[in-house]
Parts: sequence; C-alpha cells; structure tokens
Amino acid sequence: MPKGPKWKTAILMIASTLCLSGCVEARQLEKLGLITAVGYDLDGKNKIKGTVVVHKFDALAKNVTKVISVEAHTSKTLRQKQNLRSDQRLVSGQLRCVVYSKELAEKGIVQLVDTLNRDPTIGNMVFLTIAEDEASSIINVGKNNEKQNFGTYLYNLINQNVQSEQMLEPTLQEFNHSYQDNGKDPVLPLLKVESGDVAVTGTALFKDDMLVTILPTNKLFFLKILADKYKSGTKELGFNRADFKSIIKEEEGRNFRTVYNKLFLNIDNIRSHTKIKLVDKKNLRFRIEIKFASRLLESTEPLELTSAKNIKFIEGQIEKKMEKEIYKLLVFFQKQGVDPVGIGNEYITHIRGNEVTSKDWRSIYKNAKFEVHVKTTIVKTGVID
Repeated sequence: MPKGPKWKTAILMIASTLCLSGCVEARQLEKLGLITAVGYDLDGKNKIKGTVVVHKFDALAKNVTKVISVEAHTSKTLRQKQNLRSDQRLVSGQLRCVVYSKELAEKGIVQLVDTLNRDPTIGNMVFLTIAEDEASSIINVGKNNEKQNFGTYLYNLINQNVQSEQMLEPTLQEFNHSYQDNGKDPVLPLLKVESGDVAVTGTALFKDDMLVTILPTNKLFFLKILADKYKSGTKELGFNRADFKSIIKEEEGRNFRTVYNKLFLNIDNIRSHTKIKLVDKKNLRFRIEIKFASRLLESTEPLELTSAKNIKFIEGQIEKKMEKEIYKLLVFFQKQGVDPVGIGNEYITHIRGNEVTSKDWRSIYKNAKFEVHVKTTIVKTGVID
C-alpha cells in the first residue's frame, strides 16, 4: 500500500486530470454550433431551402440563437453551405424538431426523413412537423428572441400537447413505423405562425410519405380514440338544446339565461379502449368497439344530475354523438385514401400466408364498411352551472 505523501500526490494528479478534461470539453462545446431545429422548403423545381436554428454558447451572453437559410439540391450540400455561414462547426446531436413545408410534404418527404435516419447523432425521438405555409416562416420566429433556444421551444410546444393528449406523438420513430407499415399511414402536426407565435392548427394526414389532407384540431380527439388510448384529457361536445329539455334544471328565484342555441358539455379525465374487428371478411365489414369512461366537468345549462336515470340519458346522448362523429371520420379517411387508424392492420392479421402490400390494401380499403359502437360511462359529475 502506498504511503501517505505518495498517495496524496496520486490523488492530486487524478483531480488535476479531471479538471483539465472538463476545461477541454467546455472549450470544445464553445466551438460547436448546435442545430436544434431545421426547416425544409421547395425552392423552385430542383432545389430545397434549408433553414436551421443554431444554438451556440457564448462566455459573455451565455447562449445565442442564430438562423441560417441556404439553398441546395441535397441535405448534405445544405449543411456544407450552412457551415460556410457559421463561425462554429454545425452539429445535429441536439436536433429537437424538423419542419417540412406543406408544399414539400405534398410531393413526399421520405428522402429527407431518410437523411435523419442515416445520421447516427440524431435520435428517434426528434419531432417531425408540417408548416401550413413555408417552413422558414416557422423557424424565423426564433429570430425574435436570440437568447431563446427556439428548437427546444418548438419541442416543448408539441411535447406538452402530446402529454396532455391533445395530439398524437409525432416522433421520427412513430413516422418510420407507420410509413413502413402496410396497414397504417403516418400523421404529423400542422404548424402556423399566428400573431407572431407558432400554433398547432391541425393534423396532416399522409398516404405513404405524401401529405393528402388536413384534419382540423376539433376532430383529432376522435382520431386519437381510434388510433391510441386516452388516459386523461378533455373534450367539448355540442348537442341540440331541445334534446336535453327534460333534464335542464329549473330553480325558483334564479333567472338562468340561454346564452347558446346549443348545449355544450365538457368531459374530463377520459379513459378509453378501442377494439377494431373484421367481422365479415367476405363483405369487408369492420366493427369498431369503444369503451369510454369520463367525468362530466361542465355544462352550459344547469342539469339535474341527482337521478341515475338522467345520468344514463346523458351517457346515451354522448354515445350517439360519438358514434356519429367517428363513423363520419372513418368515411372521410376512406374517401381520402388514408388509413391513420390502422384498419389495414386488422385486415392483414386475417390474411395469413398471403402478403398484402400497401397498394393491395388501398384497393381493398375502398370497399370497407364500418359499424361503430360506443359504450360511455360517466364515473363522476362535477358540473359547474
């Protein structure tokens, strides 16, 4: 065993080495420009415009954001040209969000997505999005605040809506899985600049890697029920006020005014489970069974909720509303030739021994028939009159 003085010397040498390593790492970081967001636009017939948010560390300003736009034919050349405009070497290891213009997405994005897949420094949890206008218009919002890490801001904007179950998770991993799946199509959030801020304004629906149509935000609730599970969340549903006349509360001494022509209910703490079954292979008939539990949080009219019969009545109204809306949505998807729900996966599981290509399923999908059954349970009522 080493004696006291030698042992102390060894400890001091190790500590000095660690400190020096830390200094080298810090200096290296200051030489790098971290790309945190990137946008792609069509630029004429044969070029794409790439716009990146570069986050760089500055000893005095702590951190600074810079936006760089260049044009080229390939993403690799874009990076080379972007480096020519940067005093730091650009790296993609901290990429958080990718934005494709709607115009570009309508022609197909698989080549650009494949570039992300081939870069070992980029993780599978990067978010992919679509810009309603130009992707550069989204990225350039970051110029308004140079000290804000705009790529992280975009990531957080999407992530908090994913966590609150306002949208489906748009990761690179999810896109790849749906794109490569012959029985399901990808979906991505649609972004737009509104009053100087970036907002989610819809959901882009894809056929393979090409954007086909946009789903409004008020329909995403029903898509999520079909394609995923709800563990929590809220939804507002509108009804004909006359249908609820028998359970609208009338109280003496209080004057309730009718503000809306319709009656609106807000349901909260949602849990759902969906099963898709091919019940008639010959006639291609699918049954969609949905179990749905929720808390009635708010109503625009005072309702009498002390009666179990009235609760049952409300459950029945919600069931009919949801069945109608979900059926309409399934028919809409079918007419557009997109399958974001994964109806095709249920069909393919029943065709063992025969390979069903994406093209095969799209031809079959046109003739599919749907029946929707929703079972709703109101587990609590916390209505605010």
